[in-house]
Amino acid sequence: MSKKIIVLGAGCSGILIAKKLEKKFKNDDVDITIIDKNPFHTLLTELHEVAAWRVDETSIRVDLKKIFAGRNVNVVQDKIVSADYAGNTLVGERDTYSYDFLVLATGCKPTYFGVEGAEEHSFSLWSYDDAVRLREHILGVFRKASQEVDVERKKGLLNFYVVGAGFTGVEMAGELAEYAPIACDKFKIDPSLVRITIVDVLDRIITSVPEKVSNKAVKIMEKLGINISLNTRVVKIGENSITLVKDNESTTDTTHTVMWVAGTEGSDIAMDAQALGLKEGYKGRVELDDHLRSLKHPNVYVAGDNMFFVPVGQSTPVPQMVENCEHCSPIIVENIASELKGEQPSKVYNPTFNGEMVCIGGRKGVANVGRPGKRIALPSFLAMFCKHFINVIYFCQIAGWSKAYSYVANEVFTIRNRRSFVGGHFSNRSPLFFIVPLRLFLGIYFIYFAYRRYAMGWLSSPMLRNMYYDIAAQFRPALFEFGLFNQFRFSVYLANDTMHVWLQTTPVEWFLRNVVFASQGSEMFFQFLIAGIELLLGLAFIAGLFTSLASIGAIAIGLLIFTTVGFSIYQWWIPFAGIAFLFTGGKVLSLDYYVMPWLSKRWKNIGFIRKWYLYND
Repeated sequence: MSKKIIVLGAGCSGILIAKKLEKKFKNDDVDITIIDKNPFHTLLTELHEVAAWRVDETSIRVDLKKIFAGRNVNVVQDKIVSADYAGNTLVGERDTYSYDFLVLATGCKPTYFGVEGAEEHSFSLWSYDDAVRLREHILGVFRKASQEVDVERKKGLLNFYVVGAGFTGVEMAGELAEYAPIACDKFKIDPSLVRITIVDVLDRIITSVPEKVSNKAVKIMEKLGINISLNTRVVKIGENSITLVKDNESTTDTTHTVMWVAGTEGSDIAMDAQALGLKEGYKGRVELDDHLRSLKHPNVYVAGDNMFFVPVGQSTPVPQMVENCEHCSPIIVENIASELKGEQPSKVYNPTFNGEMVCIGGRKGVANVGRPGKRIALPSFLAMFCKHFINVIYFCQIAGWSKAYSYVANEVFTIRNRRSFVGGHFSNRSPLFFIVPLRLFLGIYFIYFAYRRYAMGWLSSPMLRNMYYDIAAQFRPALFEFGLFNQFRFSVYLANDTMHVWLQTTPVEWFLRNVVFASQGSEMFFQFLIAGIELLLGLAFIAGLFTSLASIGAIAIGLLIFTTVGFSIYQWWIPFAGIAFLFTGGKVLSLDYYVMPWLSKRWKNIGFIRKWYLYND
């Protein structure tokens, strides 16, 4: 009888654990199920980007069926309402589920600390739905403010509060401050009427980083025009107001937007997990042994934000952050594997965390990274680069190159209003139809080359050997020559008053002598091959069919010429034109416009293609 493992929650921990379990037990009699109330996984660290209109909502969402396509993981959409840990059973709204091992990875939800009106009248930012709802609200208040004639009511509409100056609060405030001038320009509103305030009861922002890094973040926020109100307590939130207490003085301000990111507690199912042994004072966090098992029910492992675990030699529990999710995942998988073999779990959780990164808008950020006791503060550009690089690695782990490419496209290549750490330099803004004439010309050029081969007699007698050695002799002496390690020789020659550039390499010369020139038959084969490829490339570029593949071919032909007979000054542009068409050449006035969507629809339905994510949505 197969053993049943249920992973409850499709957050960062849940996804990674389910994928590692499937890989570990690929050929074993183990039934793996992942259950979540949503049909998709959400990148929670990027919610603020959607809320403030920097990226599209689809950029932070990945379909669970896509993640586990072709894998032996049962994906179940259900909301678990109760659990019988003694009976190894979960009860959902749709069905009841039994298990031998349970991984609790349900994450957190906002906590409101009993503040009057906070849950009813503020906007949280802890889920995909939260981000979309807040995004639409922000756009709505700018639209409404543009139509408001009363200046005071207009100011009230444009008065934004962010409660909580941790990671999420700072990122949301920075993102909104960056978006506000754009919205003001769109709706013709005076930017001076917009007011953004971040509030926290503590005496500094992002307290988990050193004070130096925190102060740097303050300076960035102040340059963005964000008001920072520390040592300030929120006591009430009304439908269109917020009441604050600072220095024992109470003030009430008019606002239509309060964003609550002041803290978290366990999800509903985690908050009810008293039987697992919740740590007092840590809402929804389960006390664990050093193998990450519940102290009361050892067949229940706990991952991510639901963990209460203090590593050996540490005085504080592991943080509720993505890095902890990544570190705990392989430990849980290895320990479950040991138990399935009838052995005691052997892997002990002793993580090392490499720091924190916070983006403040799309252009600036702070980071404190390195090993414990040897942390360094990165410059803003490197901080943002590291943040995006880590996200790319994460997406590669859960959904392959296609989602990683999609992430980069959203963060760099399609970004608007220069809201990226590289500005707008890589953003695709130009109309693509302007490149059509160049594409047609490149196609005609390749057909002309193929015709020249035919006219020279390439299809009737071998010529490559003589042509190669005639050119080599003709090019000497060199105007300029540079050698490296006796393997490479870069030369500039003048022949027939035309400058040529040639890169000769030992591997290429060996291939020419021992393969291409090995016999007259091999020479004829390569002559037919080169002429045929040039003809096909020409037709492909003219028709705009399989343009990306044709572009790779153009680059390859350029490299072939460069390393065999040398480029003339009239041929240098060919590989560069190929680079220009790699991702854009077939998107306008081309057959690719019709053929590629048709092929893509069928391609991504092939089993192994979906399993290895060899497609892009």
